[in-house]
Amino acid sequence: MTGIFFAHPHTLLDQVGKVLEKVGSEKFFTSPDEDVKKAREGFAAYFFTLTLKKYLGRDWWLAQYDQAERAHPDFDFISFAENPNDMKMEPVELTGVYPHFKSFDEALKVVEKKQKQYGNEQLKFSLLIFVNHKESEEWINQLRNRISSEKPFLSIWTIHLRFKKGGQQVGKAVAQRIAPLPGLRVEADTDDPEIHKRQPLPSYMEQHKEGKQTYITFKAEFIDEMRKKFRTQ
Repeated sequence: MTGIFFAHPHTLLDQVGKVLEKVGSEKFFTSPDEDVKKAREGFAAYFFTLTLKKYLGRDWWLAQYDQAERAHPDFDFISFAENPNDMKMEPVELTGVYPHFKSFDEALKVVEKKQKQYGNEQLKFSLLIFVNHKESEEWINQLRNRISSEKPFLSIWTIHLRFKKGGQQVGKAVAQRIAPLPGLRVEADTDDPEIHKRQPLPSYMEQHKEGKQTYITFKAEFIDEMRKKFRTQ
């Protein structure tokens, strides 16, 4: 495929499932392999899109980039509307706090490292922290108290999961904006049919399928119109 193709969140989850089945749960959260890393990022991104849908009532699609193609940020989250001027774009860098972490200090260092990585440069994207740990709620509260600024990011969010009885199935995805203030908390119930219901595509987009995977992209004539518009400005 050429051009920018945005994947439906369910397509992303299918890809994650294949990698998880191949490498197992332990390696899934520790392997440095690029394909596993992308799947790990996709796992968190999928649940974040559910919370975005719950909060804003609109479908969100994703473009995920290879490091060689674009060093940062990891994702573009995008929501389309019939009026192109009403499109919403959220570029996001992802980092993670994983089950093998033994203390909150490890979690804090992950976030501080990301903040220091870009120096004083003001960025045009946000940081999303996937907190996948038995102490998720407690550690997120501590992060909120310890992180004094969102800079250099536009904002800092966390995403964590709450499981159904038995601990095998995800019951809720919980997103929280911890900086800047005021904070925000959004809970998306995975059994809520509204967050899975597809909205019709706007007229300037078209759908593509590769096997069972669904992607959308801008129609060629829309891209041509946009190019002409910018040339005349």
